[in-house]
Amino acid sequence: MRIGVNAAGLAGDRPADTGNISTALLKELCRLHPEHQFIFFTDGPGVSLSEFPDNVQLVEVPRKGLRAWQLYWWREWQLPAAIKKQQPDLFLGIDGQLPLRSKVPARILITDTGFLHGVAGMSKDLQRYLRKNTRKYIQAAEKVLVVSPVVKEDLLTYAPAVAEKLILLPPGLDSSYRPVEWEEREQIKQEFTGGVEYFVAIGSMHPRNNILPLLKAFSALKRRLRSNMKLVLAGAPTNAGAEIIENMATYKFRNDVIWLQDASQETLSRVVAGAYTLVYTSRFEGLALPVYAALRSEVPVVAMEGPAARVAGGEGVLYTDPESLDDLAEKMSVLYKDEVLRSRMLERGRQVTLPGSWTEAASMILK
Repeated sequence: MRIGVNAAGLAGDRPADTGNISTALLKELCRLHPEHQFIFFTDGPGVSLSEFPDNVQLVEVPRKGLRAWQLYWWREWQLPAAIKKQQPDLFLGIDGQLPLRSKVPARILITDTGFLHGVAGMSKDLQRYLRKNTRKYIQAAEKVLVVSPVVKEDLLTYAPAVAEKLILLPPGLDSSYRPVEWEEREQIKQEFTGGVEYFVAIGSMHPRNNILPLLKAFSALKRRLRSNMKLVLAGAPTNAGAEIIENMATYKFRNDVIWLQDASQETLSRVVAGAYTLVYTSRFEGLALPVYAALRSEVPVVAMEGPAARVAGGEGVLYTDPESLDDLAEKMSVLYKDEVLRSRMLERGRQVTLPGSWTEAASMILK
């Protein structure tokens, strides 16, 4: 079978920003099915096949520009033309969208429903567009794939008819996340913070990740405890996050903030394993992979209350009121000061069921 894939988004798939969900799923899918030929449609350079098996080929369909109408033209005219030329038997839309003018049977992967919640940093025009068209994509798809119960429930509320075609894939987690012994942890701390204890937060510099509230809470903690504690931020800059980056330049405790803009998977795994605590401040993600990563690494977690964090962390996470910076600062301070509480949270974290690899999820995509 020939399977077409909209792989344009793989160029922006990064461990700290997207969790590499699409890349990880596709790598496993192509590996599991050497009998099939996969055609990856891209909109320009930037997608590498170095980690994919030989049954994958790239077809570049150059996009004319980044304006909304140019993106629409690419998806609804250029992409269907390329699909028709390649004649796949099935098309996979792994970016939550489908080319509606294509007649090829399709399956769609939806990982993000932030547009249903007015998520910060997403334009109102884009939110309206997705609220209007995602229902059309669902109707056009043979199967709708999700990797989170949170996204599943959102879609069932938004488009109840999706129930008959909805498939919940079990989430995966990169195998590089692991707990480390004391000596290795000291080496990691020396590498990233000069040997100082640190909090870590994973996610792009985007308003939806609540980086500014985190910085304000960290300021309150620094004033309250007068400690040399550091904050490590792992995530790429974004256009929507320009204000965050501007504020970091004049932030009072900027010398105590380390920003890893393009962390590899190996670097991300090490920085998580060496952290004193991971702070998760995104409220409307579909899948809280950083929470899973920290718990796998036996690092305690402070998280803003939200559905994805609850699904991932259960009782193994210390939750904060998302409307209260004081509460976030207080919970971070308490974990820093109270070793008994920290040990208790670590023990609770060990009781949480964690994901395996992405193999099981990938094995369900074509069923």
